[in-house]
Amino acid sequence: MAMPHRLTTLAKEPLIQILLIGALLFALYSALNPQAMQDDKRILVDQGQINSLEQQFARAWQRKPTEEELQGLIENFVIEEIYYREALALGIDKNDPVIRRRLRQKMEIYTDNLANALAPSDEQLTEYLEQHPDKFRTDDHYSFRQVYLSIDQPQPELRKRVAEAERALAEGESVSGDPSLLPTEFENVSGRMLDKTFGQGFALQLEGLGKKAWQGPIRSSMGIHFIRLEEHTPGGLPELASIRGKVEREWRFDRAQALDASFREGLLANYDITVVTDKNQ
Repeated sequence: MAMPHRLTTLAKEPLIQILLIGALLFALYSALNPQAMQDDKRILVDQGQINSLEQQFARAWQRKPTEEELQGLIENFVIEEIYYREALALGIDKNDPVIRRRLRQKMEIYTDNLANALAPSDEQLTEYLEQHPDKFRTDDHYSFRQVYLSIDQPQPELRKRVAEAERALAEGESVSGDPSLLPTEFENVSGRMLDKTFGQGFALQLEGLGKKAWQGPIRSSMGIHFIRLEEHTPGGLPELASIRGKVEREWRFDRAQALDASFREGLLANYDITVVTDKNQ
């Protein structure tokens, strides 16, 4: 009578319950998937896989794994492989949007890798540069000084100050502008940046200005400006040698996009696709 009582006591232990549940699940799985239990039971961990595990560890921890750590990595890989195979056998991967999305990403990575493996010649990059000049054209750059007048004042007063500033600057006198967070001098600033600072179209107003003389008034979203243009460096299309890396990145990106589109069309051609909706049933 002592033995059944001891078994009953053991059965109430949480650890024993977990082991029993695990054994029952394994037995159930074996009964439902007899073929899976017989096939594909060999797992080979070769030196290439071990090297890969060592490299992954080194990237994460900035050092090589110890022998003990490496053994742990191998054991973890084996367990992961077993879980992977058993999950496939159970069909857990079916109709899972996360897995579907991840597998699609991996397929797309193949075309990216193929594009990255290509080595474009200078002739190919030059042709690409000429076909896509807007991707690589540089902005005009400007260096200038300014006198700023705020428009946050009565219009008669503003008109009077503008006229006084225009006369004084023309006669070579110094003029003090209104207080502002804007700098009084700009050095080699791109037109794009000036438009962000002063408002769209400001840089365009500088294009026609002569150099080394005060000119204005020029209006912006910030106020009124008198400008002394010191330097204007026109933008343009650089030589390939000076932007080869950028051109090559854009070239590879476009090739990857084209390869992906071609690959997708090829796959679609191999499938007979029917879309059934409530409307066409």
